[in-house]
Amino acid sequence: MKVTNVIHETEHIGLEAVTVLDNKPYFFLFMELDTKDEENLRTVLDFYRKKNLAFLWYESTKGWHVVSPSLLHLREWDLAKRELQELNLNYYHHLAIRIDTKRGDGQNVYWENSVKAGERKISSSLLTIYALRFHCSFDSPNSFKTRLNYVKYKQTRFIL
Repeated sequence: MKVTNVIHETEHIGLEAVTVLDNKPYFFLFMELDTKDEENLRTVLDFYRKKNLAFLWYESTKGWHVVSPSLLHLREWDLAKRELQELNLNYYHHLAIRIDTKRGDGQNVYWENSVKAGERKISSSLLTIYALRFHCSFDSPNSFKTRLNYVKYKQTRFIL
């Protein structure tokens, strides 16, 4: 019997981590957790809380996506990425996160925002993307429209 390998390619739309407000660059912190392990998710959510970030999370095909619309300066973002990597939860340096849907993605989004007005700026533009996707709204003081950058990419999978 001859085994044939199949190449399956899909195209996706992603949102880049960099944004602009008042001609200054800021960054979003994204996390793709490729496991459904609840303890790993709890660890990531606690990390975002300790960083005093507003964030949303939702189930993805393989695990969870955690996205913060909080605007971070480059050094703060870079440090947070390194600290996430040290948690050893299969974190990779994400410069973009998929925003379109895949079969198997969850239909619910969860939102946590302990950021008080004046503490941190939040991108209302990023929140609008997820509000449209999940047909909801997010309560967020201190939010500002920012310029978003999108990327189109292909994902190739080999099926044996």
